[in-house]
Amino acid sequence: MTKLEGIGWRLERDISKKQFSFLIGAKHCAVELLETEWENLCLIVFDLMDEHKKLKNNLMAEEEICLEMERYPWWACIDGTRDSWSLKVILSEEDEKTRGLELFWPISTAHAFTTAMRTMWDS
Repeated sequence: MTKLEGIGWRLERDISKKQFSFLIGAKHCAVELLETEWENLCLIVFDLMDEHKKLKNNLMAEEEICLEMERYPWWACIDGTRDSWSLKVILSEEDEKTRGLELFWPISTAHAFTTAMRTMWDS
């Protein structure tokens, strides 16, 4: 099992679990994800962060920016300034047999959470 956590967030990977082998958590909630859900979440979040990185040098320090990206089944949003931002993600349900979820990491935790996502992805 791999476990990364900080104030207001946590990530876990447990490959011994057959179905829901990843757990992502925000301050007051956590949800287990399928491996494909985790992979798709990482890809959309990393792409969103890359887009922010491309644009941030064009922003003044106090200027706000909101970037959204949708790649079914995920929607993700970075909202903040060039130096700090929050992260919100939504998993859309496909039909009445699947689940949907919505999670939010405020400015105080979003950077640490996404850094941990990258660490887990790269390991």
